[in-house]
Amino acid sequence: MQQNRRMATFRLLLLITSVVVALSTGQAVSAQGKTTIRVWGYGLDDPRAKARVTVFEMANPDIRIEPVGGDLNTQQLLTAVASGDPPEIVNIDRSQIGSWAGRGALEALDDLIARDSYDLAQFYPFTVEQVKYKGKVYGVPQFVNLDLIYMNLDNFQKAGIDPASIDPGNWQQLQDVAGNLAKQDGGKTTQTGFDTKMQDGRLWLWAWANGVDLISADGQKANFNDPKVVEALTWAKAVVDAQGGDKARAAFAQTQNFFSAQNPILIGQTSMTVFENWLIGVLKVNPKANFKAILPRMRNSQQPVTMATGSAFAIPKGVKPELRDMAWKFIKGMSSTEAWLAGEDATLKDNTTNGTVYTPSISGNIKVDQQLWGTTYKSISPAYDETVKLFADGLKVAKYPYSGPVAAEINDLMRAAVNDALQGVRTPQEALDDLQKKAQAAIDEYNAKTGS
Repeated sequence: MQQNRRMATFRLLLLITSVVVALSTGQAVSAQGKTTIRVWGYGLDDPRAKARVTVFEMANPDIRIEPVGGDLNTQQLLTAVASGDPPEIVNIDRSQIGSWAGRGALEALDDLIARDSYDLAQFYPFTVEQVKYKGKVYGVPQFVNLDLIYMNLDNFQKAGIDPASIDPGNWQQLQDVAGNLAKQDGGKTTQTGFDTKMQDGRLWLWAWANGVDLISADGQKANFNDPKVVEALTWAKAVVDAQGGDKARAAFAQTQNFFSAQNPILIGQTSMTVFENWLIGVLKVNPKANFKAILPRMRNSQQPVTMATGSAFAIPKGVKPELRDMAWKFIKGMSSTEAWLAGEDATLKDNTTNGTVYTPSISGNIKVDQQLWGTTYKSISPAYDETVKLFADGLKVAKYPYSGPVAAEINDLMRAAVNDALQGVRTPQEALDDLQKKAQAAIDEYNAKTGS
């Protein structure tokens, strides 16, 4: 008995010693002797996320993941970096990579990529370009969201409009259809005809469709008051005005229940809208949903164009070397074919258990996506099947928004200016002239501070 007590005491001393040593080197160690690495901006709120983490932890039994879901809190992360105690990994919007890297808040990953001969060609080229800043790589892409135009075919049928006649490159037609499909009752909108989503950051998309970039390729020149941009915003205002105005649209949107069987495009509250590909994951509650999706086009042409968004795993500045290696293991493991497919299989099983159909995502990993669309996904209906087929076409023509060091500031300025114009506070020309001055000032001020 006394010998057993001595052995227990000895084991306890060993555990305490290991914890003290780990803490002195900045490692968080659990009672099982595992090192904990924190992941901000990644929650375990769905089967896909849980399965991917499980694959990683099974392959790395010495590491425990501590996920913190929800939107990444910018100020909280900056404070953590400044304090010298940042999380080991962040899941960050790719459009913000330049903002973080330009402020010294992220670690470049090039040394790790070179050391491990990590193949970035497994991801779509434009997603890799988006996570670069000054030629260095600061993140590994996760997911791609592509803009599509969705139509509720019941509304088109009731209005006597042939959906096959819709030309997304014909802006006058889109404006006319918006007015024809909109409905109001007592001055309140009861059915939206066409939502351009200009108020939600799609100035990028519609400017591209009109043949112009909002920021120069080198990120040094803003181009917000180019005549073609003014034309695009003026058109968007005419579209919303034909439906009762933007304030009526916004009020109606507040009454809608997006993530449910009452989704506005599903039940016809919205006749036509721009939205990301993952909308079909919401619509799937009705496998027989009468909808159609098409790609946006360049104006007055047959050439498709779409906006691509998504996130990336990155490592904040100041992560201790031994934890940085573990963070890199996590990023590689989570981005592997095995982890992605395990996540999708878990999603498929969960959907089957709950009596819903499976709709695929766009992971950003080329090999994985080919598997998801060609094998994992099973036919639901022509509407869903044709939408999934659009994914590959959209990826070929996808463009991504500016992701330089003042991207966050410029996007905030842009949304404010666009909404002012849509609601008639200022004319499109006035709003964009002001936006141009502020956006260019933000770029110039950053360059002056950093000596770029």
